Amino acid sequence: MNSSDQQLANEYLTLDTIAGAGFRSTADTDELSQYVKDALGFGAFNIPARLAIARSLSISEAPPKPQSEPGRSIKGETLFGTGPDLAAWVSLIIEHHGSAPANLKELQALVTAHWARGMKRVAEDVRTADADSTEFWRRLAESGLPAGTDRKSTSEPGGGDQSGLAEGPIVLRLGEVGRDVATQEEVRWAINAPGGSPHSAFMGGVGSGKTRTAAFVLRALAGYGPVPLLAFDFKGDMSDQYNALDRAFGATVISPPNKPIPLDVFALADRSRNSVVSTAQRLRDSLSNLKQTKFGDMQKRRLNDALEASLLAHSPCTLDHIKDALIDAYAEQGVKEDGAVASLVDLCRLPLFEPRMSPAEFFSKSWIISLPASVPELVRVAVVSLLTDALERYVNSLVDAPTDDEGNRSLRSICVIDEAHKILGSRLPGLANLIRLGRSKGAAVMLISQKPDDFEGEDDDFLSEMGLIVCFSTNARDNAVKRILGQGASLTTLKKGEALLKQRGDVKPKKVLAWE
Repeated sequence: MNSSDQQLANEYLTLDTIAGAGFRSTADTDELSQYVKDALGFGAFNIPARLAIARSLSISEAPPKPQSEPGRSIKGETLFGTGPDLAAWVSLIIEHHGSAPANLKELQALVTAHWARGMKRVAEDVRTADADSTEFWRRLAESGLPAGTDRKSTSEPGGGDQSGLAEGPIVLRLGEVGRDVATQEEVRWAINAPGGSPHSAFMGGVGSGKTRTAAFVLRALAGYGPVPLLAFDFKGDMSDQYNALDRAFGATVISPPNKPIPLDVFALADRSRNSVVSTAQRLRDSLSNLKQTKFGDMQKRRLNDALEASLLAHSPCTLDHIKDALIDAYAEQGVKEDGAVASLVDLCRLPLFEPRMSPAEFFSKSWIISLPASVPELVRVAVVSLLTDALERYVNSLVDAPTDDEGNRSLRSICVIDEAHKILGSRLPGLANLIRLGRSKGAAVMLISQKPDDFEGEDDDFLSEMGLIVCFSTNARDNAVKRILGQGASLTTLKKGEALLKQRGDVKPKKVLAWE
């Protein structure tokens, strides 16, 4: 801030003061602004800046403070205009903030924060539209339509949730190219169409483009509305500069145990005896599958007793409470501690969860849970198991998601597991129930794995529940390929960017060029 700006920052706020002041972006914002300006053909930087600030003001939460270095400065009268235009912008900023800024410096900080957050959203919208200005403006206009009257405002079990819903027909192109190799027609998937399934599976070998294509589909989904994302990232590339799911969904990236997940993961829908018993049984099944050597009947019984005791005695209940109750159960019965206790003790060595948010609060936001190879396998499986279990219990406590006049069901959440083969053999009950029962609640699941063989260790036939199956080149067993794609299908002869794609109801798969 130069000396004249510093002087203005200490002056009483007037429209003339604001018009003459400089408003500064960040270096990261400038980079995105250049991309948006070039893609949409703007002649000056103040136009994408206005678009970005307006985009941020449409989000009810306060924008975070930017961490990037300072960027270019635009004079207030250039950024916002003068007279009624300037007054309107300032009024919107004050209304969003909830109170008038104390001075110019505080107003400048608010503008910088909105500018940074909004530009991320606008740039992602441009990418989702493949830099097609017509498609971008169409999506932007649709995102500004008023919410339907079917939306719920309550966050109590049995009611709606606090997040928005993606409503109306949601039709997604399957890849950057997304073209049928035989007919050259564009291939799209209506994820929430009546009679279909919103779940999907993307498979392929290393470097085949499965994650790239899945991320493209997800970014397109984010353009339809504020669908909360819960993604498990085992490679660390879902939030990189190419896939950019954190920017598309406004997601927080968190990596336990470096930072605990701020969820009351054992929260009860109510504290009735029936709720405690049923929740304890569900959690018992989740926790008893954490290791390759599954718990025996007596281990499960003691774990169930420990869960019931902990859920009744503590609110919020934590893994430490359950571990202590299990140790007490073994001591009371005079039984030597075994692998069941050891598993809980190992999990409690690391801070995985911190019960700061209710399920309604947590699952109304978007999260990318980073679980790289450096994280112990027990921790990775436990985090996925407990989070999918908590999501399923929360989602299925809500009323059914509304449908429009054509039967398209609104989406309430999307759960994504990249490198799903790392946990598919663990038989996660929460994930299984999300796939089997979540459709009517507006929940969608996307599994990204290496080959069809990965799904054969599951008690539930997940692939039969998928509305979309996309298979890139991979070395899979013929029987597994035949089972899901039909006689004669081959995944080893696919060329770069090609995939076999089968939607629910298709007699045989299509060969699609997803990317090139």
